[in-house]
Amino acid sequence: GCWKKSYTHLMRDDETLDRLACNDLPVLQKKKGYRFSLDAYLLAGFVDETQGARVLDCGSGCGVISIMLAGVKGLRMTALEVQGDMAAMSQRSLEMNGFKDSARVVCCDVVAFDERGFDAIVTNPPYRPIGTGKINPDAGRAIARHEIMLDLETLVRKAGDILRTGGRLYIIYPAWRIVDLFVLMRAYSIEPKRAMMVHSSPGQSAEFIVVCGVLDAGRQFTMDAPLFIYASDGDYTREMKGVFRSLTREKPDLDPKAIVPGKK
Repeated sequence: GCWKKSYTHLMRDDETLDRLACNDLPVLQKKKGYRFSLDAYLLAGFVDETQGARVLDCGSGCGVISIMLAGVKGLRMTALEVQGDMAAMSQRSLEMNGFKDSARVVCCDVVAFDERGFDAIVTNPPYRPIGTGKINPDAGRAIARHEIMLDLETLVRKAGDILRTGGRLYIIYPAWRIVDLFVLMRAYSIEPKRAMMVHSSPGQSAEFIVVCGVLDAGRQFTMDAPLFIYASDGDYTREMKGVFRSLTREKPDLDPKAIVPGKK
């Protein structure tokens, strides 16, 4: 469409330009590499931070969560990405959105990242340990799905170093790894405080859990009502549409063509 013409100079031949369901914000993605899914909307919608909060997006990929949180919730984002081509692409996406002051990209392994005092960390990390499931032949997809560059314990341990006292870790993770997640969070003094189970549709087992933990906090936990993505007719549920709406500040009428569905 016409809206793409303004950004063609920032695109590369191996990339696509897509619109988010968030104020039509543009984002670049690799045609053949890992492409973001509903996970990103679920995590961004779960984040509850004061406007202007300093937030680290750990393993930011194409930068989609940073774009949502900077563009809709007014957070000051640092997108941390270890893959150089993904970091460069997300930097161009930030330029498209005009986020010179509210978001930046840092190409770095989280282990080597030495900034401190963040109000929050958001992360949609690799889900599968090495040795489980088939590793994708595409390097970008493999790194996004398997703990090749980053394992859960390293992520949680580093989160404890990066956050200020009382800072929050927001993470989306597969339901089958809930115990691993909670055990490691508590081991590194990030107390699980709030969580929500995510189901594909009613009657099916939970697929994901979205969790908020607080560094050096007391033991009090709230489980939100479960969220079902699809209704029996195959359409998004009222709750899932509410997630999209919470990430849409200016346009309450959603364009379904702007929503990029899928799974990790």
